[in-house]
Amino acid sequence: MILINPKSTKLGIFERYVPLSVPIGIGYLAGYLAGQGENVQIIDEHINPISKEILTDALKEYSPPYIFGISSLTACINRSFEIAGLIKDLYSDSKVILGGIHPTVLPDEVLENTNIDFVVKREGEEILSELYEALRNQNDYSQIKGISFKLNGNIVHNPEAMPPDLNKVPPYPYYMFEKYINRYNFGFIMSSRGCPYDCIFCSQRSISGRDYRYVPAETVIGEVGLLINKYRQEHINFVDDNFTVNKKRIIELLEQMVKKRFYKKATFDCQTRADAVDEEVLVLLKKAGFRLINFGLETASERLMVLLNKKETVKQNIEGVKLAKKYGFGISATFIFGLPTETSQERWQAYRLAKELCLDYVRFNNATPYPGTRLYEIAKAENRLYIEKNWVNLNACATLTEDALSESKLPYVPRTCKELVLKKDVIKANLLFSLQPKRVLKLLIKRIGPAGWFYLPPLWYLNPKEWFYLARLALNLLSSIVRIYKKSLFN
Repeated sequence: MILINPKSTKLGIFERYVPLSVPIGIGYLAGYLAGQGENVQIIDEHINPISKEILTDALKEYSPPYIFGISSLTACINRSFEIAGLIKDLYSDSKVILGGIHPTVLPDEVLENTNIDFVVKREGEEILSELYEALRNQNDYSQIKGISFKLNGNIVHNPEAMPPDLNKVPPYPYYMFEKYINRYNFGFIMSSRGCPYDCIFCSQRSISGRDYRYVPAETVIGEVGLLINKYRQEHINFVDDNFTVNKKRIIELLEQMVKKRFYKKATFDCQTRADAVDEEVLVLLKKAGFRLINFGLETASERLMVLLNKKETVKQNIEGVKLAKKYGFGISATFIFGLPTETSQERWQAYRLAKELCLDYVRFNNATPYPGTRLYEIAKAENRLYIEKNWVNLNACATLTEDALSESKLPYVPRTCKELVLKKDVIKANLLFSLQPKRVLKLLIKRIGPAGWFYLPPLWYLNPKEWFYLARLALNLLSSIVRIYKKSLFN
């Protein structure tokens, strides 16, 4: 089986400095299939862009029927469709399966594409394995739970499957990516799936649901040890949606990490909620070698926090951040601009809070109504959902990473704001906060920025090319704000 990770081009001018993580989702699928004795190959477009030659070479050791699985976020669904079309042009009898958040939420839309044969919904390890076996042996697949498919011109949706038992899912197969170890950043690990909360902007719940399940501690410890001792990773990011939500579990894991003395060889980052940390957890995190925590603070308005359904308060966020800073943690945070009913005063209230808390790294994103979220339904109900063909404008960082004056519309702008004003506020807040000399200096010296988001190469300062790219990045950001202010004068 060929598993494909499409490339999303949403990072724009920041792409050079965003670490290329091993693809977590598709890696787990490949590892599970390999554990079942299947011959599986991964093509990651971030390494090898799909072409006729790449596909032909990948299929040399296979015999028909050729089966392809494509992982599809909303941000790259357009590219997924392009790849499916190329596959069918070359191998018309092949089977193309799409999985991931977008196909899970919108299976009808995906299957209306004539190049797509199946959709695998939610977490796909067991479902994909069962479907693959049926297709290879030409067996009946009509009763497999968790899939959608076409039958006699109609689309059939089978009942949902149970999520896989993480005790039976093999450890993440880092070995499958060793060939490109000099291009990937191996320092990413996932120790749990799911989150018990239901924030209106989070599409991940469509995949992992609100049941919080965690990888066995011994498996996590084994993976961390592998990353440190075999792959020489000195910095590791835990990509869990909510790392500390289960206090008993996280204490057990951290105690084992301390016992293994991983902190002697590596540092760690994680993301969690500010109301999910206390002194006991923070002390252990620090002892285990964690250096930075990423909090989704979202807003400084208690009114908007209720609208977001965060089930926490701004006051709790402030208390959590201050407590983490007390124990010496760096703090990275995200805020969302352009929420329903949001006012300009509330946006700048968020900016002021970020400054008052002396946060280390902050990203101010534009509100993005991904399908499968309550925010998407709100945008539709308000008749303010702007979706371009194949969802190409769905990007929470669009205003920051793309040309702010491009013709591409933001997917959502609240009634209380004009699009140009929202774009201006997003850019202005990011620049004013991030380009302060003390923060720029910290980033240049430490090289590692917000959790998993910004890395500078080792000894970058000795490479004139890096000075050139950094200068160009800064000039692009500054020119965006100048141009958007000029345009606002005439509107």
